[in-house]
Amino acid sequence: MASAAAITGGATVRPLLLPLSSKVNRATPLSSPFARIPSFLSQYPSVALYSSRKIRSPVVAAQSNFVRVVQKAYSIGKDVIETGTNFVPESVPRPIARIGVAVLAVSLTVFLLKSFLSTAFFVLGMMAVIYFVFVAFNSDDGSGGSGGSKTTSNEDPAEEARRIMEKYK
Repeated sequence: MASAAAITGGATVRPLLLPLSSKVNRATPLSSPFARIPSFLSQYPSVALYSSRKIRSPVVAAQSNFVRVVQKAYSIGKDVIETGTNFVPESVPRPIARIGVAVLAVSLTVFLLKSFLSTAFFVLGMMAVIYFVFVAFNSDDGSGGSGGSKTTSNEDPAEEARRIMEKYK
């Protein structure tokens, strides 16, 4: 706990205990000018007066984000199954309705995932084929893209310029 001093009545000074968290302690008198300091300082993360943070490595942070994503996906899946179960008539027993809705949701998810992946792989495959055809048609040894001859590293640029000028005389 951090402590500060509150002046009450002009001459008396009494210690005021402030919580380490960003929430204001309800036992703290609200009439004190220092009562809202923690919530004010929580807006500025660079102020490390009231909180000490552990520095985590990026690997740990990525793992905890992955766990959160899996937990969120699980909770959304449960909610979808419960909502879908509510659309099934009451004459169908609830466990059977839940199983049927879960099978339907998994089937739909797998179908959509398969469709997306097959489209992505088809597009990538077509791009690869077009690239290889482009390279095959444009890799002629005799002529370059502008109709001139290709230069090699052992030719003199001035000599090549003379040859080009003689060609167009």
